[in-house]
Amino acid sequence: MTSRLLFTLFISLVGMTSLLAQSDCESTLLRAQEEFDGGRFYSVPEILEGCLEKNQSRDWEQRAYLLLAQTYLLLEEPEKADDSYLKVLRADPEFVTDPAHDPIDLVYLSKKFTATPILSFYGRVGLNTTFIHVLHDVRISPQGNVKEGYTGRMGWQGGAGVQFHYNDRISFGGEINYVFSSFRHRSHGMFLEGNYNVDFSERQTWLNVPLLAKYTWPISSFEPYVYGGVFANILLGSKANIVINSNVESPVINVLDMRSGTNHGLLLGGGFRYKWKLRYLFAEVRYLQGMSNVADPAQRYNQINQSWPYVDDDFRLSNLSLNVGYLHPLYKARKLKKARTKSVLRKLERRGDHE
Repeated sequence: MTSRLLFTLFISLVGMTSLLAQSDCESTLLRAQEEFDGGRFYSVPEILEGCLEKNQSRDWEQRAYLLLAQTYLLLEEPEKADDSYLKVLRADPEFVTDPAHDPIDLVYLSKKFTATPILSFYGRVGLNTTFIHVLHDVRISPQGNVKEGYTGRMGWQGGAGVQFHYNDRISFGGEINYVFSSFRHRSHGMFLEGNYNVDFSERQTWLNVPLLAKYTWPISSFEPYVYGGVFANILLGSKANIVINSNVESPVINVLDMRSGTNHGLLLGGGFRYKWKLRYLFAEVRYLQGMSNVADPAQRYNQINQSWPYVDDDFRLSNLSLNVGYLHPLYKARKLKKARTKSVLRKLERRGDHE
């Protein structure tokens, strides 16, 4: 009991010490701002030096280094001003100066730098359903009034990807996904008697590798985006069950050798991402249009239809999925090779016209 009490007191003391230190450095920043406003620029770096050597909050560091950047600009020390502004972006990668309120020399300085991410990593999970497109209908029972059809069933997927950002709107990416999908084929009224009903259910696992290009509208905290691309699928496994007249069921059958093993096609998608601090949560819809025959015609008549009244059609598979995920941008504060100052001049010209 005594040990627990001492530990609690120790944690409380550490917390209070940290709060006091932060409060003290907040007062220090206010004093440095007063010196700056009074035109005593040379004293500003010295006042902030002690607190800058300690761990501070991102907000405090942003304000402190922004004050230092302005100070060094007025002291005509461009290298130190550059270094200070880089540290502003490291504290807050999405900080943007405002020409309407910030000093013009600071706005010009900011246009020499960026912290937009070059790469982002993300993970995604979701649910899917499969669509079957028959290329060639093959019937084991030409007699009778046979009715047949395919139905997609619920599946799931999960994966990870990486994006390369060309700019804040256009990006290119690649993914690796594990996909479980399922579908069902039913035939009613088979053979002369018309009393055979066959229910074939297949469950597949795929390795899905898409390459895509994305366009994002960074208009608010909710940012819509669309993308398109190509994909390749590798079939990892495929198992099936056959049920006759709802009462005779086959064992689980491995039908991997009846499939082509690969699939490829086009994909389209879109969704919204929500900015959460410096990260993103997203939700999207994706459609994959398969372009190749999944059935292997050379294996159409094998040991399965020797024991069970079923034969494969030639067919393509498509997939519609709903996904949610988390995106982690890798922000990198850096100096641009060419400053982006034209936009500043245009804004100043427009402001001058209004005045």
